[in-house]
Amino acid sequence: MPVIDLDIYLRVMKSDAQLPHEFSEEVRMECQKVAECFHNFGILLIKDPRVNMEHNEDYIDLMEDYFERTGELFYSGEKVEDIKDEWMYQVGATPENIEMARDHSALIESLNFTSENMPVSPLKPIYDSKWRYMWKIGKRP
Repeated sequence: MPVIDLDIYLRVMKSDAQLPHEFSEEVRMECQKVAECFHNFGILLIKDPRVNMEHNEDYIDLMEDYFERTGELFYSGEKVEDIKDEWMYQVGATPENIEMARDHSALIESLNFTSENMPVSPLKPIYDSKWRYMWKIGKRP
């Protein structure tokens, strides 16, 4: 999957180019990569020169340590405070194989997509095999 270099966009923001036809070929190619990533994968991987990679590595290490400790407690049968099944896992940690995506296969079939426009992901959902953590954003009710 291509990585989008945000430095190219930041340089354009500092330049006089305001309209797409004024953008360099480098910028246009990067925009094309964005469109292709969304079309093929639905996500972007972004490299931002303003981000200190050491902070990123520290955060990843923190998350790995958290999920390792939480998993050890969960799989040993201990109560884990952050797993809140009583709240339908809408806050806190959610273990693997708890959630399943909605089944949209009937909808997809009814749309009569051509073969090149069919989704590339499996149509029948399976249980999510990863842990995740959700937290509320905003004011508490």
